[in-house]
Amino acid sequence: MTNQPPFRRAAPALPSPLFRAVKSATLILGASTFAVTALAQEEASQGRYNLQLEEIIVTAQKREESFMTVPGAVNAFTAQDMVNTGAATIQDIDAFMPGVEIGDAVGGSTQLGITVRGVSSPNISSGQDPSVATFYDGSYMPRAVTSIPFTDIARTEVLKGPQGTLFGRNSTAGVINIVPNRPHEEFEGFAKARLGTNDLVRVEGMVNTPLTEKLFLRANVFSNQRSGNTETATNGGDFRDEGYWAARGVLLWQLSEDTDIQLAADYEDRDEMPRPAIGVSKYAYQGSNDPFRSKDKHDIAGAGKSYNAERNNEEETREMYGVSLQINHAINDAWDMFGIVSYRDWDTTNLQEEDGTPAARRYLDTNNIEDSDIFYSEVRFNYVDDRINLITGANYSQEEVFQRTDIGLLTDSYMQFLSAELLPGAQELGLIPPDVELGPDDHIWDYFGQEPDATYLFFSGFASEQTGVPTAVLPPSFSGRYFTETMDNTGDFVNWGIFVDLSYQLTDTIRLAGGLRYSYDEKDYSWQTHDNSFDDWPFLPFRVNYIPAQTGAPQDAWYNKFSTKDDWNKTTGRFVADWQFTDYAMTYISVATGYKSGGFDGQSFNAFVTGAFDPEEMTSYEIGIKGDFFDDSLRAEVALFHHELDGRQRSTDIKEGPDDPTAAPGVVSSDDEADGIELVLTWNVTESLRLSGLTTYRETESVSEEYYNAAGELSGGEKTTGETNTEYTLKLDWTPQIAYGYMLLHMNYQFREDPGPNDNTALFTTGPWYFQDRKYLNARLAWSNEEDSIEVALWGNNLLDEEYAGNPGGLAADALGAYHTSPEDTLTWGVDLRYSF
Repeated sequence: MTNQPPFRRAAPALPSPLFRAVKSATLILGASTFAVTALAQEEASQGRYNLQLEEIIVTAQKREESFMTVPGAVNAFTAQDMVNTGAATIQDIDAFMPGVEIGDAVGGSTQLGITVRGVSSPNISSGQDPSVATFYDGSYMPRAVTSIPFTDIARTEVLKGPQGTLFGRNSTAGVINIVPNRPHEEFEGFAKARLGTNDLVRVEGMVNTPLTEKLFLRANVFSNQRSGNTETATNGGDFRDEGYWAARGVLLWQLSEDTDIQLAADYEDRDEMPRPAIGVSKYAYQGSNDPFRSKDKHDIAGAGKSYNAERNNEEETREMYGVSLQINHAINDAWDMFGIVSYRDWDTTNLQEEDGTPAARRYLDTNNIEDSDIFYSEVRFNYVDDRINLITGANYSQEEVFQRTDIGLLTDSYMQFLSAELLPGAQELGLIPPDVELGPDDHIWDYFGQEPDATYLFFSGFASEQTGVPTAVLPPSFSGRYFTETMDNTGDFVNWGIFVDLSYQLTDTIRLAGGLRYSYDEKDYSWQTHDNSFDDWPFLPFRVNYIPAQTGAPQDAWYNKFSTKDDWNKTTGRFVADWQFTDYAMTYISVATGYKSGGFDGQSFNAFVTGAFDPEEMTSYEIGIKGDFFDDSLRAEVALFHHELDGRQRSTDIKEGPDDPTAAPGVVSSDDEADGIELVLTWNVTESLRLSGLTTYRETESVSEEYYNAAGELSGGEKTTGETNTEYTLKLDWTPQIAYGYMLLHMNYQFREDPGPNDNTALFTTGPWYFQDRKYLNARLAWSNEEDSIEVALWGNNLLDEEYAGNPGGLAADALGAYHTSPEDTLTWGVDLRYSF
């Protein structure tokens, strides 16, 4: 099935809401100064904005082929798609991939969560792996670096369903494959800029040049800076500003007609604010519950710094570099070989607000610090003849991780935690009048503020006896002191696998394919906390989260390193049959298995006692059809699937019990089943007008282990059923004929029905911004000259200026009554400029 006619995609008729949205966007963008023809015009001069159903080459099966000939659900996000949507990282593409969600799992860009077909990837603990594997230029990308910027990217491929046979580790639910541009023999380059609201300045430059007849260089620099939506009332950046730059350089040496060697290096430096935590409780800045107010105030200190209510030290940083060496060699007419070795190193911090207030008695912060690296290698051999396409190979990786997670408190907020437990006891002892009604604002210092230290020493001894662990009850003289609970995790992870995959052309129209992979994973992992006592107080602070007593070790061993190791292995495979029933259409049926190794929850000492998580294993059945119909005017991609997932590892905020003072990110295991459908349609109405649409629907059954949610309520343990709500994306591309140059109007409308809260949802407040259906209208109007050396574009996102925010919560929501939310961008707009040479 090689050398086939190109395939394409398709869309449903546009509903009236979209027509109204298009009209609004057109008015906002303004009337064009160029003469345009009618929409129905068939003969449009399109230049680079060709809207014909194009052939997109992908490497979804580790071999180059049209994505429409791949027997499976594959979506490709092209370089033009990135330009049209302004996508800068994979976070920006999920609305254009049915069944894909990419967002901040716990923090900002260094802790992304990726979900494919409802299977999400926990991304806070270094002891676990994602369920969706990410590859960049042929190398595996670990969990903390999947948000690598789109610097000079040719395309991003999203493969759905288990991909373990060809991609290996952690591809239970799918693979994201980011493919940069390669150097070539032609001299070319470009300079781009995107300027917009929120002080957005994004610039990028690239040059590709031959150095000799057989040696070529491609170099790229990318910078993105923008302010946040909400100003800070003190110092520091807005909530949430962005700031990073990246560079990549590639040398390609064509050693001979049969052999080329590529050496690549990339670097990223990120320094920005973490995810916004806009307080909406009564303790928030100026007592406001409006997440879209103009200002907010935080008071984050951070380890090694003293507390100052008028200073905020929030930050998210990542410094990362990667190098890789690739070789492609044609052994003979039938055999070729590919090999890669790569190394990547990264350091991250993510010091962020957890209470959303400037109130000392509600203070809580967290910081995720990582210093890790990975070595990855792979070799493949490919044999091709008239009927057989065989790939076999092996991969090996070794990842060394260090993660430090700090929970930061003030003595004021620490005593607020204790007050909820101690004041009722004090009232029972007659120390507080019985007619006093205690509430969440009552603080022990307000009742015993004049007592000498001896009284607090007595309280400390009494509380320690009651809790069974050291519990410092601190006097008011300790007010304003900052301290942390710290968890250090180290890990040494080894993975290797061998695989074989064979495609056989049974007839001119029927093809069979199958493959097997054997995978082995070994993980050494450790937990360690540190003494956080005060030199001038004889009792240790009560632990709100990282409790070394859970290990069962005596107190004099609490600060030792607790280590364990485990290993797992699994053979996974796939079988696929496809039938090309016309020159431009095919159908396929497949069964595939996927595997993610077990792991460890680095956020709890309980994990040292209970041991590793079981591996995550999936069996998926899929049937699909893809093709171009009606004289190549309509492209359809349809996939129906059923998967069974055992040991799913889902990340959520949990508590150790109903009386646990704080929730913390943790992992809940479950067994899931899902049935779903994904649909992508593209309709070329005329040569100058293309309409597209995509949607997905799933029904699920799940049985999870019991756990306490962020509100301290018991959840899980019973079978739950669910279904996806209505969600779709509609796109319009129009290239009218104009007097000079070329024009492209791109519009997309995204609708996401919000399911609302369920029985496991912790609710702390309500408001018109939460649990709302999402409706986004985005547009870009571009003009390029006849030579395509200059492009100018006007763009706008969320043109309907809707206000949306996530369900308020946070680690301090239940015990301290301090909850926050993350508002999304309202209307943003600006211009794009490009000069190519």
